Amino acid sequence: MRRSTRCLGVGFAAVVAAAGLLGPAAVAGRSANSLLPSCGVQSYPFKPWSDPDAYCAFPNLGFENGSTAWTLKGKASIVAANEPWYVSGPGTHALRLGPGASATSSPLPVSLVDPWVRFFAHSVSANGPLQAQVVFHGALGNLTGLLNIGSLSAGSYSSWQPTQRVPSILAPPLFTTSAQVIVTSQATSGSWQIDDVYLDPCASKLG
Repeated sequence: MRRSTRCLGVGFAAVVAAAGLLGPAAVAGRSANSLLPSCGVQSYPFKPWSDPDAYCAFPNLGFENGSTAWTLKGKASIVAANEPWYVSGPGTHALRLGPGASATSSPLPVSLVDPWVRFFAHSVSANGPLQAQVVFHGALGNLTGLLNIGSLSAGSYSSWQPTQRVPSILAPPLFTTSAQVIVTSQATSGSWQIDDVYLDPCASKLG
């Protein structure tokens, strides 16, 4: 199924659900997008790789402000490195994950319509994969789901590469308002580098 069709289908379901909760008077005259939280300013960082979709940046997406807006665990640090295309502008830093290390972003507002995550990754002699997860939260900060899970093979990222989309198996649960990305090195030696972390909320496909 084409992704634009899938987004429209999930978006319609979200709007119907919202209408049922809020009642006709509350939703009269509103478009689909007005019912959904916005993740902020959108750009097209992956257009050179035949991905025309609009993306929002996670806070401190390129780690130019150190570890601000990220929680680092284990052998995680900010290093002098950068993805070579500078899609978010000039930069000189990236996230480094040593064996078993992880990093969690701060929350980014999302809609109820199947968000995707993409970023840039580089395996520096890592002997194991990089796991990417997206955790969904409700308005009160409660966990609503862990639906996006992706695993990157070290051999495919021996140089800087844009990742594939980390997809949702299901649409985020009702009442989901924000998402966090968690990246974890599953290697026992070597390291992973990560830069420019984006979310495609899919809401721009709702017309």
